[in-house]
Amino acid sequence: MNGIWCPGAIGNVGVGAVSSVVSWALYGSGAGVVVASSRELITLRLSALAGALLVGIAGARWLSSEVDKALSNESVRQVAGKSLSPEQKEEIKRCGTPREVLEAVARA
Repeated sequence: MNGIWCPGAIGNVGVGAVSSVVSWALYGSGAGVVVASSRELITLRLSALAGALLVGIAGARWLSSEVDKALSNESVRQVAGKSLSPEQKEEIKRCGTPREVLEAVARA
């Protein structure tokens, strides 16, 4: 929509998965794993799993927030050049998501 990338659920899952694996590898029990040795035992502790899950959720939420911010900025940019009637303003106020706001502004 207007050159703004909206990754959706699959993008959020991807970012969350990468974030959680990186967190586990850097700070969890994966931090002590030697990659070049075949004798190393890989473990997964509950605390490392919980930390990775939390980081994954935060990563996905970050991506959603960045997309919402881009949509909101585009809405403001478009509405700045328009003269809106009271009915159009009410329609925009009733919108729930930044995507709906941008669509309403584009229709106005």
